[in-house]
Amino acid sequence: MDDQIAALMNLVREEIALYRDLIAHARKKTALLVRGSLEAILESNKIDETFNIKLRLLENEMGRICQQLCQTFHIAREEFTLWKLAEGAEASVAAEIRLQSMLFKHLVQQLKVVNQRNRKLVESSLRYSRGMLNFISNATSSYQSNGLLNPYSVAHGTISSKV
Repeated sequence: MDDQIAALMNLVREEIALYRDLIAHARKKTALLVRGSLEAILESNKIDETFNIKLRLLENEMGRICQQLCQTFHIAREEFTLWKLAEGAEASVAAEIRLQSMLFKHLVQQLKVVNQRNRKLVESSLRYSRGMLNFISNATSSYQSNGLLNPYSVAHGTISSKV
């Protein structure tokens, strides 16, 4: 039992470290999105995939150990949480479980905030790009060097407005 809890806590610590790295990466991605460096953003997306693979591996192993702990502590799988596990553990172990659980929750909340900011930046960029495409595809005039509007002669657009 103690070995199972120790193995679970090691996985939780690994996941916490991975989430810290992921938060730092997401913050760097914010700067990339602001600068609009497409190559750097694509490279960042590859790094995101690596993080996702690592997280999936940790989650799979964590699920296996949690299943064993559910059986050991007679906790229904759908009711299993670290807090529930802490209720059945000895005091010193329970305190560590709760501490790691709170830290993990805090990191997930931080990541959520950074990801929401990044999502808004991407959405703004998409709106801007769509607006520019609509502007270009529907252009019927241009500005002259003196600032006056110079209408185009009748011509057919080369960009379809049917999207």
